[in-house]
Amino acid sequence: MSRRTPQVVMTSGDVMDDELDLDSVLQRLGERIEGIKEGQGRHEETLDIFREGLHDVEADVVRLSGEVSNVRQEIAGLESAVTETRQTLDTFIEQYGRDREVSKAQAELSRLTTEWHADFAQRKQTRALARGLVHTLTAQAVYRNVVNTATVRACSEERLLLEPTYWLAPATMAVAAKFRDEEEQGERARAHACALDAAKANLFFSLTCSRLGDETEAAAWMDLYLQSLDPDELGQDFLVVLDAIAGKELGEKALGYTRQAMARWNRGTSPLSTDTTASPRIRGGTHLESRLLNLRGRLAENRYVALRKTCGDQWEVLRDGWELSTVPDRTLTHLEYMFPDGFDGADGADAPVGRGSHVESALERLIDQLEPDEADMREKMRRLERVIEHGGDLVAADRAHESSVGPDAAPVALMTLLDKAVFEPDEVRLGQPARRMALRAIWPDLEEAAQRLVTASRERLPRHITLSVAGWDCSVPTDPQLMAQPGQLVDELATHIERQTQVRSDAVVRRWPRVIAALVIGTFTLALVVPFVDGAARWIFALLTIGLFTGAGWEFGSVPFRRKRVRDQGARLRHEAVATLDRALRQCGDLLEDWHDAVEHLDLLTRWGESHKRD
Repeated sequence: MSRRTPQVVMTSGDVMDDELDLDSVLQRLGERIEGIKEGQGRHEETLDIFREGLHDVEADVVRLSGEVSNVRQEIAGLESAVTETRQTLDTFIEQYGRDREVSKAQAELSRLTTEWHADFAQRKQTRALARGLVHTLTAQAVYRNVVNTATVRACSEERLLLEPTYWLAPATMAVAAKFRDEEEQGERARAHACALDAAKANLFFSLTCSRLGDETEAAAWMDLYLQSLDPDELGQDFLVVLDAIAGKELGEKALGYTRQAMARWNRGTSPLSTDTTASPRIRGGTHLESRLLNLRGRLAENRYVALRKTCGDQWEVLRDGWELSTVPDRTLTHLEYMFPDGFDGADGADAPVGRGSHVESALERLIDQLEPDEADMREKMRRLERVIEHGGDLVAADRAHESSVGPDAAPVALMTLLDKAVFEPDEVRLGQPARRMALRAIWPDLEEAAQRLVTASRERLPRHITLSVAGWDCSVPTDPQLMAQPGQLVDELATHIERQTQVRSDAVVRRWPRVIAALVIGTFTLALVVPFVDGAARWIFALLTIGLFTGAGWEFGSVPFRRKRVRDQGARLRHEAVATLDRALRQCGDLLEDWHDAVEHLDLLTRWGESHKRD
């Protein structure tokens, strides 16, 4: 029986209902679509409004950025203006400060100039009168009655009345009294001048007497002048005076007095010396030792190379001692270069007398020399002038003032003067006769310093020098009479190396334990290992066995070859060691010979200056 599917029978009413439902759905869907379109339109309008707002904001931002840029430019301009104003203000303040310093300097300089003329104008006239009175033409005019002595006396007395505290005024009056042969008045005037400034007055009278031809009195006054000096603070005027004395412009007696004074100063017996901690001889000797050490010879690195390598730590002592031994020769060479005419040269009895130029120069310097109060005021005036010249720049003014002040103002100690006169003549303005006087003054200390250095050199010379070559040591005596011949030491070294080589050669023997061990291991491997392995292991053990038997055979038969190699090495070592020792011995001999010869130059240096002992 067949099954039939039931058929649904749809009426017209049902069809209409379905159509109505579909229409309503489509209508609702259309309404939704319209609603969506309306919402989209509203959103688009909102977006358009938002876009317009964004464009407005963007325009505002661009406008604001431009305004910010303008503000920045204005700020930068303001900062530049402030900086320029600050710089201008700083420049103004700085210039104002400089102008104020210039104004102060000008006012102070004007005041000091007025004070200078008020206080020291009379001294210029006193100096002019003194310069005229000490001139040789003035003396001739007085003695020929060209000038009235009453006028000379009146002028000098007027100077003393106007400048009672200035030493040159009574000194000038003493010269005028000499022209009038008024011994008592002249004596009182000289005493007054010495009471005001003993050193300058004594020097003035000595130079004046020398110019007027009275060498005996000039020497007496020079002796007083030298006694009034402090050897630790010698003025620059002393250099000119020393040139005049060394040139015998003040006579033989003045020269003798000066030599005695310099020797006394060098011994440290001056009562005016301010340094009591050490005598000048000790200080001078130490300084001269340093000076002579700077003159000693130096060993170059390429000299005595073999000796340097074989003597070990002794080389430093040998080098220092050798360099000290060169001091006498180098010192004598330097002195002969500085004084080509010898120790005395033309400074003996037949030496020509100077023409008086140094006396004239010394007298002019002494008369024109400012007093301490004048010098202090002149120093202040010069400093103020530098401030004005540099527009109120105090730093530049101080720098210029310091550079303008020469070394002539600084006093110099005796030992410094003597040392520079002998070893650095360009540092002091002294003639050859004066430098020779300086040499005579320091000669005892210089000779003693050279002797001390030579003694130190001899103490550093060891009695024996130990040379070490190839582990073999030999002792070489430094006494020339005890020095061994180089051939003997060379033969001993060669014999020593030959013995060592023979011992090492005899030590080369067959090492039986090594041979037996190689044979046993090889036999064991060949009998018990190789037959029971296959492949690569068999080849490895076979090669091992061959190597063991080969090593045992080499150990058995290589003894002659190894002994020959040892003997060849020993021969090369012997050749090199013998050559090194031979060079070292020869260099040692040369070094010791130079050392002893250099030490002997001390006698030459002593004989070169022997003449000072006869004075």
